[in-house]
Amino acid sequence: MKKIFSKLNWKVEGMDYNDKPSSPDAVFHLKYNNEVIGILTYTDDLWHFNYTDTFKSLQLSPLSNFPDLDKTYSSESLWPFFASRIPSLNQSFYTKKLNKVNANKNDSVDLLKVFGKRTITNPYHLDFI
Repeated sequence: MKKIFSKLNWKVEGMDYNDKPSSPDAVFHLKYNNEVIGILTYTDDLWHFNYTDTFKSLQLSPLSNFPDLDKTYSSESLWPFFASRIPSLNQSFYTKKLNKVNANKNDSVDLLKVFGKRTITNPYHLDFI
């Protein structure tokens, strides 16, 4: 059963972005109280996430998608924790914002750069480096 669910691509409802971004390699810092607690990268057509030593020293509970503090996670698809930061582009406001900054609406890296910094669903910040 786990294999069946792992093959399903999770996407935010209304999102039709490409999980094979055309963007070059990208690095994002996940922050909590201005401390870098995790690194999200996109390289060689894969997403990677790992915790920093700072996160381990803070003794916080791990994120549900990433329970092992010492593992580097890799995936062809952006994990729900990060994908949920990308809003549905069905609203013209978001499309106008993408056009203003010349971002690709079908590229998850570009979408995270534009919309991923903050979310109301958790206290973490995501900074493009």
